[in-house]
Amino acid sequence: MSTEIIKDIICPQCGEPQKYRLYASINAQDNPELKQLALEETVFDWRCQRCNYFAAMAYPFLYMDPEAGYVVCVTPGGGGSAAEPTPPVEKFVKRRVKNLAELKEKLLVFDSRLDDVAVEVVKNALCTIIKNKYEANRVHAYFSQVEGNDMRFAIFVPGKPEPVYHSTRMEVYQQAQEVLRTLDFVDPPGFATIDARLARRIIEQYQHI
Repeated sequence: MSTEIIKDIICPQCGEPQKYRLYASINAQDNPELKQLALEETVFDWRCQRCNYFAAMAYPFLYMDPEAGYVVCVTPGGGGSAAEPTPPVEKFVKRRVKNLAELKEKLLVFDSRLDDVAVEVVKNALCTIIKNKYEANRVHAYFSQVEGNDMRFAIFVPGKPEPVYHSTRMEVYQQAQEVLRTLDFVDPPGFATIDARLARRIIEQYQHI
C-alpha cells in the first residue's frame, strides 16, 4: 500500500493556506494511477487552488513494484543517504535515483524486462558516438523503449531544445550482458546507483582484462 502524508502549506505567491498531498512511498501494484504520475514525471507537481501558481515540491520517497520485484529510492538532487533496505524488500532489485527523469527510465527499463546495468553500458557506447556526431562535450541519454529488435533512446544534446532519438540493435545490449558476465558483475549492496559513472568503470575494467 502507498503511504501518503497531508501537509499544510502556504502559497508563496498569494499566501493562501491549503493542503498538499505527498507520498512517503508509492506501491505501483496497489496504485497504478501513481505509477502513471511517475511515468509522466508529475509526482511532485502542485498548483495553487486560488492563484494557479505552480511548483514542483521535490522530496525523497520510495517507489516499489512488488510484482515486478524492484524498489527505487528517489533522493532529489542526490543529497542525503538512501534508505536502508528492510527485510521485505531485501530480495528485490534495489536502486537509487536523484530525480523523476531517472525514476521514469528505471520503470521503463524494468517493465521491458531489461538489466539496467547492461542498459547503462549500451548508453555509454551510444553517447560516445553521439558526442562525436554533434561535437558535444556532454550528452544525456535515457532509455525509451524496445521496438522489435531495436532499443530506442532519447538523447539530450546541449543547444537543442528537444531530444533527438537514436536506436541501436538488441545485439549491442546482448554484448553488454556478455561484458557483465565476463566480469562476474554483481549488484552493489543496498540501494545501488546504476548510472553512467558505473558504466565507465565497467568498460575500463573490461578493457584491462
